[in-house]
Amino acid sequence: MNTGTGHIVPLPIWPPAGYLQGLVLILGARFWPGFALGDMLVTLATEEKSFWLEGLFSALNNTLQPLLGLWLLQRSRFDWALEGLSAVGAFVALGAVVPAIFSATFGVIYCCMFADMSWMDFGTAWFRWWISNVTGVLFLVPLMLTWRRGIRRFKAFYFLPFILLWLALLLLLSWFILSSSIRMEIAPYPLEYLLFPLVIWGALRLGPAGAAIATAVVISIATWGITQNRGPFIAGAVNANQAVLALQAYICVLAFTGLTLAAVVAEREKARADLLEEKEKSELLLLNILPHPIATRLKNDQATIADHFAEVTVLFADIVDFSRLSAELTPQELVALLNDVFSRFDELADRHQLEKIKTIGDAYMAVGGLPDYRADHASAIADFALDLQITVAEFSRRTQHPFQLRIGINTGPVVAGVIGTKKFIYDLWGDTVNTASRMESFGLAEHIQVTETTYQVLKENYDFEARGEISIKGKGSLHTYLLKGKRRIPIESK
Repeated sequence: MNTGTGHIVPLPIWPPAGYLQGLVLILGARFWPGFALGDMLVTLATEEKSFWLEGLFSALNNTLQPLLGLWLLQRSRFDWALEGLSAVGAFVALGAVVPAIFSATFGVIYCCMFADMSWMDFGTAWFRWWISNVTGVLFLVPLMLTWRRGIRRFKAFYFLPFILLWLALLLLLSWFILSSSIRMEIAPYPLEYLLFPLVIWGALRLGPAGAAIATAVVISIATWGITQNRGPFIAGAVNANQAVLALQAYICVLAFTGLTLAAVVAEREKARADLLEEKEKSELLLLNILPHPIATRLKNDQATIADHFAEVTVLFADIVDFSRLSAELTPQELVALLNDVFSRFDELADRHQLEKIKTIGDAYMAVGGLPDYRADHASAIADFALDLQITVAEFSRRTQHPFQLRIGINTGPVVAGVIGTKKFIYDLWGDTVNTASRMESFGLAEHIQVTETTYQVLKENYDFEARGEISIKGKGSLHTYLLKGKRRIPIESK
């Protein structure tokens, strides 16, 4: 770079280092022969007095640097989207700093041995080479890695014109502060860090892509300004080398700040998304245990829930001769069998819009008419019971295990709710529940036994067989009925 003073100083950034590193990270190492050949041809075509050894060295050095960066980043499990502090740290250290150390060391040694460079200038030349490569990588690679995801994020932004306004303001201020020929006359103040809020906004609202775009815009305009012998870095420096060094420090701070803030925001967004996902899982788990209204009340810190329902219908279903199955099957087979049966029962309960209360060993309990009242609760339970019989018969034929079901139903008032603070369940209490349980335990295999109360509710639409008076423990004699099926409504002839 010629500053107009007759001295040649290096560019503050070396874009080929960043461009090659980005290509290798995106395309992989398999294209390295093409990268090396292209670099050698460019060197031979552009350098004065160049020869094949110089072109070969340039190709070797410029190809090994990005390959080293790729190898190091792959072993660090690098996140190519730069959406994490560890990813940004790995990119800066393993993708920019370390490969540039290799390139600068290898390159300066070659120049001292085969070119017109004194070993006395080794340290200065090495640092300039190294920092130019580092800034080149920081300038281009984030842009190349994040632009695809950035486009999707820009499209999803709630107000797209605001992004255009931000970009226009960034371009205008960057030009005025870093490249304008009249800036020092109008505002001779240290304004270069006035651009940081715009870069930070891009990082916070648009993620790594926003930080990369903002950084690239500022670096491009600042580099153009210094090549034209303009800008605050030229004005505040004793010589061109000092100006370049000041700009390189500015580039490093700007890029690292933007990428770090974007990574922090990305991590917070990911943590928030993970938290919402876990919350949804917890909600689903809670709703799988409790009815939705009850779960909502529990989440509102209502410790004890006990609601009275004037009339519901309760069903108990039990597998007959379960002890025989226990003796024939292993515990694992028995549990698998019960899970298969009760899962099918659950599907039927959902279909009939009933509330499953619990399973107790080989018994299944469900209720109709709560927590949301429905007038047809008895009919829904009756249809459910009839479907249970059909399901068990099909299951017996399919599994070759002779299943028989005993079902009891009763209608009446109950109290439903949740008590206690640990391992709580939604349960029912009251004489209606006890009587329904007695209907099942004193019932007949492959039959549905109902009380007089349930019979009176259903007798118009269902067929029953009177069982007569039976002695019920704790209840005395009760008149019960056996539900046979849903009554067919005859089609009247015209």
